[in-house]
Amino acid sequence: MQKVKAFYAKHPILSHFLLIVATGFIILWGVLLYLDHWTQHGQTAIVPDIRHKSYAEARSVLQANGLSIEIADSVYDRSFAPGTVMESNPRAGAVVKKDRQVYVTVTAFSPKQVTISMPLTGNVSSRQAMSYLRGIGITDIRIESVPSDYADLVVGARYGDTPLKVGSVIPVTSTVTLQVGSGPATDSGDTEAADSTGLEDDADIEEYGSIF
Repeated sequence: MQKVKAFYAKHPILSHFLLIVATGFIILWGVLLYLDHWTQHGQTAIVPDIRHKSYAEARSVLQANGLSIEIADSVYDRSFAPGTVMESNPRAGAVVKKDRQVYVTVTAFSPKQVTISMPLTGNVSSRQAMSYLRGIGITDIRIESVPSDYADLVVGARYGDTPLKVGSVIPVTSTVTLQVGSGPATDSGDTEAADSTGLEDDADIEEYGSIF
C-alpha cells in the first residue's frame, strides 16, 4: 500500500491516467454484462413447424420451445377446420430469441357471412336462383317442390325457418331451401314459357353483385 502511495505521489499524472483506464474497463465490462442479459445473448430457439395444427396445438408447441403466439390474420378456407394455422412469421426453422412472438394466420373461427342482394322469389327460375347462390359461395341448396300456377319459378326461399329476402345475412355454409313451383300439368313448351318469365340469363344476375 505504501508503494502505491509513493508511486501516486511521485507520478500523479500517470496515476490518474491509469485510474481512468481502469475505470473505463470496469464500466465497459458492466455494460457488456447488461447487454447480454437484456438481449438474452445465447438464448435462442428454433421456430417449429406449426402449419395445419389447431391454434391450441400450435400454442402448446410454441410454448414448449420458449415462444409465444399471436394471431395476425385470418382467412376463410372450407378445406380446413376453423382455427387451423396456415402460415407463421417467422417461418418454421428460423432461429429467434426466446420469448419471441410468432405471428400466425389461421382459418376463420366462424363462417364467412354473405348478404343476399338479389330477390330469390317472384319471376326467378330455380336455375337462376341456384346460379346466384352458388356465385356468392352457398353450395348447399335444396329444392322443395310446391304447387303453383307456374312451373320452375321460386315461390319461397329460406335458411332454416327464416325466409330469405334482399338484405338477409347468412353464413356461407348455410343450407338454403328453395320452394319451386311444380305448376299445372302442362307440356314441355308451357314449362319453357314459364321459365322465360324469370331473368333472361345469368348475365342479368351480375347487376346485383355477389358477396358483400
